Amino acid sequence: MAHDEQEYEIRKKAIFDGMSKRGQERILRMGYDKWNPFQEPKDPRERMFSQVSLNAGTLLREFLQVHPQSGHSEVIQKELFELCVGLLRGEPRARILLEFCNWYGKRVPAKE
Repeated sequence: MAHDEQEYEIRKKAIFDGMSKRGQERILRMGYDKWNPFQEPKDPRERMFSQVSLNAGTLLREFLQVHPQSGHSEVIQKELFELCVGLLRGEPRARILLEFCNWYGKRVPAKE
């Protein structure tokens, strides 16, 4: 087992040494000991079909039914979906965007 760990460390160091300076800095910020260059990539289906994504899709469909003029663009729908996912996950970025929209809505009267 010690041989496997030693081989693992040699391969890990070789990958690290082959990275760009910027990539190495990113790994060092996160912690070289925590970094696992051999972990399996995440399955994109998990992201698409997670409970949060399904709930975000439901919220977006409800919003677009009430505000059909809001969803003309695929880009807008994608951004709204990402905002919904962020809000459901409690991401600070999404919360701040929501706070800004609420503040702006109170400050500036809506144009019809």
